[in-house]
Amino acid sequence: MEFSKETKKYWEEKDWKDLEKVESVKDLYNIAKRIIDRMPKPFVQVCGPITTGGAGSIEKNLDLFNNTITQLQNNGLVVFDQMPFEIPMQILKNKFSKEKILKEMLNDFYIPIIESKMASTYYFIPNWESSSGSKWEHKKAKEFGIEIVYLE
Repeated sequence: MEFSKETKKYWEEKDWKDLEKVESVKDLYNIAKRIIDRMPKPFVQVCGPITTGGAGSIEKNLDLFNNTITQLQNNGLVVFDQMPFEIPMQILKNKFSKEKILKEMLNDFYIPIIESKMASTYYFIPNWESSSGSKWEHKKAKEFGIEIVYLE
């Protein structure tokens, strides 16, 4: 998957190298935190189906996700792009149990980002309701008072 120039400007060479050798979801979060620390605040985040629901496959869901992120960036929004973390997350799911990694993704990756309140708005991709993870993000966004935008 090719990432936009906008996404890449917050990454350093060390981040890409560390991404290749992660052993846990917490490792992924530590890299994400470095990226987020370099980004202007507040930023926005895209939410939608990846593993479950959506277009019916992880590949199609990732394409839609990536296109949505690029479109928002092209409209001048600062987007925390979680796409670089998806391949390592899929590798961790294959290495450990899928259920274990999904739980850790929510608790050890997404919760710290949500609790930081650095994301001002969550943009939900169409058909987000078909994803258990997206429904969880929607609930958490409401709990933390994060603005929600539903994309068409």
